[in-house]
Amino acid sequence: MTPGQVIIHPVFPVRIAPDLVEACLTDDEKSRAARFHFPKDAIHWAACRAALRAILGREIGMDPRAVPLVFSEFGKPLLAPPFDGLHFNLSHCPDLALVALSLDGPVGIDLESLERASDLLECESTFCHPEEIRGLPTETNARAVQLLRIWTAKEAVLKALGTGLSHPPELVRIVFGPMEATAVSDQGLVGIENQLIQGLENPDFEGYRVAISYQKGAARGEILLKSPFKAVD
Repeated sequence: MTPGQVIIHPVFPVRIAPDLVEACLTDDEKSRAARFHFPKDAIHWAACRAALRAILGREIGMDPRAVPLVFSEFGKPLLAPPFDGLHFNLSHCPDLALVALSLDGPVGIDLESLERASDLLECESTFCHPEEIRGLPTETNARAVQLLRIWTAKEAVLKALGTGLSHPPELVRIVFGPMEATAVSDQGLVGIENQLIQGLENPDFEGYRVAISYQKGAARGEILLKSPFKAVD
């Protein structure tokens, strides 16, 4: 990849072969997967982590198992120096995961099933800014759709900044524009003013709502969707 691009790799976890998982995960990661209570959760987590390691390994020219992952104060995985100029983020649902990459600054991505929209009704105060609540539609379906739009935008920008939901989402206000959105935090979250947020639509994302947050000036409008991840390109 080159500067000025945001790359998105779709991953279908159920298609990741067990031998690829075995080849990509560290011993610590295999131990972590073994501690999951439900085997299906272990398999899903291991497949997503293996795909992430494989994708990053290709970008930096390193064996997936040797990719040097470190973790921020809030648990966000990062690449250790000298590879920390490559920013990445992963979001996953049971049947689909997305890995976003950027060379131009923090990137965050959120993927949610459209079926989740109705679950957000009556939960507005837990993640919506008061000004967002005042602007919500009153019709039930339209309200649910807008709530999911707000939720994915906030997840994407807060993941980009590395805090996740440890920064209260109800203190963040999303300002939607014709093409992109911006975010403002009542607590003055450092870096939030530099992020743009965009909803993504693609046939590969049918049944999902996707939002990506990247640094202003990073993408220059060029967000590239790769072919679905597989063991060998």
